[in-house]
Amino acid sequence: MTQDTAWLTTQTAVGPLIITPITTDLKATWTLQWIFTLAQAERFKSWLRSPTYCDRGRAWFQMPIDLGDTQGVQRQTLHFVDMPVQTSKNGNIVTWTATVISNGIEDITEDYDDWIVEAQPGYGYWLDYLITEVMPRSD
Repeated sequence: MTQDTAWLTTQTAVGPLIITPITTDLKATWTLQWIFTLAQAERFKSWLRSPTYCDRGRAWFQMPIDLGDTQGVQRQTLHFVDMPVQTSKNGNIVTWTATVISNGIEDITEDYDDWIVEAQPGYGYWLDYLITEVMPRSD
């Protein structure tokens, strides 16, 4: 996953580095690889072309993406940067590759970032605590 930078850095000839916040609206990109059977590859091609679904790559779509944390996959709204490419076919296995973009990451942990950072090591699985202790008291 690659994310935008939320600031602009200016290195002056003399003096300190200047860091200017510019946005909180950050997009993210992923380079994905799909490994399909022949039947799955045929369905993927049809989904990609169909005006009802991906409309030849022009439509936004949702897909579960692993954000690299303990939460596993989370549904993201994505768009292809370029059309997917069939990168290999070996017998009954077909591989497709594409780069996708999201106008913002949907992450269920974002509202609890401060708590996650400040939690004591070895506390255990923090989501149980959030759901049973923190969230009921937030009203």
